[in-house]
This record gives sequence, C-alpha cells and structure tokens, in this order.
Amino acid sequence: MDATRLVYIGSFTKDAGGEGTGISLARQDTATGELTFLDIVAETTSPAFLAWHPDGTHLYAVNERGDASVVAYAVDGKGGLRELGAQPTGGNGACHLVVHPSGRYLLTANYGSGHLSVHPIRPDGSLGERTDLIQHEGSGPNAKRQEGPHAHHVRVDPSGQHVLAVDLGLDAVLTYTLDLETGTLAPGPVAETAPGAGPRHLAFGPDGLVHVAGELDSTVTTYSLDPTTGALSRQGVAPSTVQPAPADNYPSEIGISDDGRFLYVANRGLDVIGTLAVQGTEVKPIADVPTGGAWPRHLAVVGGHLYVANERSHQVTHFVLDGGTGVPEQAADTLEIPSPACILAAPR
Repeated sequence: MDATRLVYIGSFTKDAGGEGTGISLARQDTATGELTFLDIVAETTSPAFLAWHPDGTHLYAVNERGDASVVAYAVDGKGGLRELGAQPTGGNGACHLVVHPSGRYLLTANYGSGHLSVHPIRPDGSLGERTDLIQHEGSGPNAKRQEGPHAHHVRVDPSGQHVLAVDLGLDAVLTYTLDLETGTLAPGPVAETAPGAGPRHLAFGPDGLVHVAGELDSTVTTYSLDPTTGALSRQGVAPSTVQPAPADNYPSEIGISDDGRFLYVANRGLDVIGTLAVQGTEVKPIADVPTGGAWPRHLAVVGGHLYVANERSHQVTHFVLDGGTGVPEQAADTLEIPSPACILAAPR
C-alpha cells in the first residue's frame, strides 16, 4: 500500500468574498493521516466543489459565481492539473457536481437558480456543450432562504441507476434517470423532508439507506431507496447534534464511515462535528466534537481519518476516527489554507 495519498482542496476566491486563489494540493501520510501542503495547482474562480472522473486522471470543478461554469482538468503523474477548458452551466451559483459512473456525463447543481445541468465528457476528459438543463420549481416556508428552488447537491446512487438531487428551497430530494445516449434527465419520484428543513447534502449508507442533512433545521433525515423506482421512503429524523442546536446553526456536509455505522455532520454555528450512530434504520447523535476552527463548510472521511474545511478560520483540521466508538479525536496537525470549501482525496 502506498505510504502517501494526494488530497485536493478547493477554496473560495476573492470574487466570492474569500481569500483563496483556487485549488490546492496536499499530501496525506496514510499511516498518520497528517497533511502536508504541496502547491496551488489551479487558479480559478471559487472552485467550491471538486469531483473525480472514474478513470482517476481527470478532475472537475465548479466556479461558484453568478455566471456559473464547470472546468475540466487533466491530472499528471505528480498530481498537477492542466486545464482542458470550461463550459457554462446555464444557471448561477453552481455549488456541487458529480461525474456519472459511466464516465460519460458531468452533473451540476446550481444553487442560485435552482437548475441541474448535464455536460457530456469527451474521450480526452474535456467537456462538451450542455445536453440538458432542468429547472426546479417551487418554494418553502422559510421566506428568506426558500423563496424559490435551490438545487444544492446531486449524486448518483451506488447502483448507477438513479440521480438524486437535493433542493434546499423545495424541502425535497428529486429522483431522475439519466439517458446515456442523449444526456437528458427524466423526472421520477420526489421525496419530501419536513417543511423548512432545507435539505442540503446526502450520504449513501449500506442496505439502500440515504441520509440527508437539513441545513435550516439541524436534522438528519433517513430514507430507504427503492432500487427499482428510485423512490425514497422516510424512515426517521434525528438531530444533527447532541446539544440543542440554535436557530443560527447551519449543517453543511454529511459524511459516513467506511463501514456505514457512523455519520458525521459539519455544523456551522456551533462549529462541531455531530457524530451519529446508525443502527438499522435508526440514527442517533452520540457526540459533538469541536472542529478546531470556524464555520466548517465541508468534511471528508478518508479511511480512518476525517478532515474538516473550516472556511472562516482558514484551516483544514485533522481527526482520527475511533474504530469502536466512531468518535473523531483531533490530531495535532493543522493545514493552513485560505477559505477552504471542499476536500477531495485522490482515488486509490
């Protein structure tokens, strides 16, 4: 097994009120989990989320701005990035993206406009012109945050059959099917959260479970996914923290341990990692661990380690996961990165 692993970190740039310059590269010591900064490998506008191609040699980033775009990169043998070009998403505030398991399409969620975008991926890894643009419609009870649709997250289920889009403005997770010949999305079932939950991101668990973090009500809603239809059936709702969450606590990313026994939720406001135990379809918070910084925008589980992007304190903090209890313990090392927004480890 390799003794090191590359880790990419996207940051908010000055165009979006951040202090970063683009995408940074770090090296993980796989034995200790310690991160070492290597270089800034791409200067681009607010690459707030990153995604790998299944071939492991191409990386994609959103430009989270008004006239949103997605950028393709070729990855060299040392982890450097060579830009292959960009394509407009057709929406604004692109905040999340994922490559379909086929490697043929890039799917993007546009928060500002509530759109889903689809771009074909050429054989060389570059992006073609958009093949679909889906506009979500509707609103939620929170007049300030849910005045309209806000597509915040798009994922493909582990079977590769269903595309799930999480919309904060609609209090819903919408299921689609992607036509691999045309690159278009066909709508399917819609699952609702509690009104005003403001669903943001999801994590796939074993046995068809889907866990959704609610940004506006500090909850985790658990669903079971029908593998045939893609319909989600609600199983239960749990708080994202042990301690009562104030109104100004805003969960961001949700991650899951490799064995599916524990969930980790980054809580902005309380600035804690909410650790939740999963037993069957029941989810229960068991610990709140301080992130060691301010405003945890993202977290990533990488084997037995967890990394938190503390956006406002400009650092990535490192935690070791207890294999028995699942509770993270902060390690001594901290990586100073301006306005970190996303952490993505290279595939093994």
